[in-house]
Amino acid sequence: MIKVLIVDDEKPAREELEYLLKEIPDVSLVGIADDGLKALSLTNKLLPDLVFLDIKMPEMNGFEVAAILQSFSYSPRIIFTTAYDKFAIKAFEINALDYILKPFIKDRIEISLNRFNSISQSAPELDYNKITKLIDELKTELPSSRKISIPLGEHYKPILIDEIVAVAADGRGVRIFTVEGEFKYSKSITNMEESLYEEIFFRCHRAYIININLIDKIDIWFNNTYQLEMKGLSEKIPVSRTYVNQFRKLLSIG
Repeated sequence: MIKVLIVDDEKPAREELEYLLKEIPDVSLVGIADDGLKALSLTNKLLPDLVFLDIKMPEMNGFEVAAILQSFSYSPRIIFTTAYDKFAIKAFEINALDYILKPFIKDRIEISLNRFNSISQSAPELDYNKITKLIDELKTELPSSRKISIPLGEHYKPILIDEIVAVAADGRGVRIFTVEGEFKYSKSITNMEESLYEEIFFRCHRAYIININLIDKIDIWFNNTYQLEMKGLSEKIPVSRTYVNQFRKLLSIG
């Protein structure tokens, strides 16, 4: 039985991987972490054989987690999970067991598990110097490298972060406007603001987040505020007085 720990900051990705792993025999899911610190704590406590570790996470990314795991007296094997392939390929350079591209596919997960079963169970030392280099590279990656997965009935829709035009509060959830269309999501507007940590996103109103790279036109509105016309979006988005000074600085409005 392979003891597995899942580490991913995105709930849909965690749930999708959890569902697929539970369909595979001889796998025991012992824990799930939504950030790097929890991953380190659970690894120390649960001693998993294998960690499915997301690469791009806020606060502490996957390579940083891997570097710290290397210092533990007990170090599990690592399979990096990622929505983009630039760092996926480089994962092998630091002796990671494997990498899996999102969205997850059961057959691909089984290949990784077979790889785990076919090699020595003791984890080789990760190359610390290469990990450090990858950490630096990851911190300068463009936002277009990242995706989020939106649940749509029986499947998930991966969306490139830089293709999100705007996010609007909608009851307890949100509407996400993209270049492809509109999607409803159960996360709150505040949770979305935390998830969209790239510099291209700006909270312009208590009910709206915008992609500043996709602003088409800035209309002067009453009380020295603004309305925004966004690319591909019919409705105008307000910039409230709370955020207007920060918006002016961000867009260099004199």
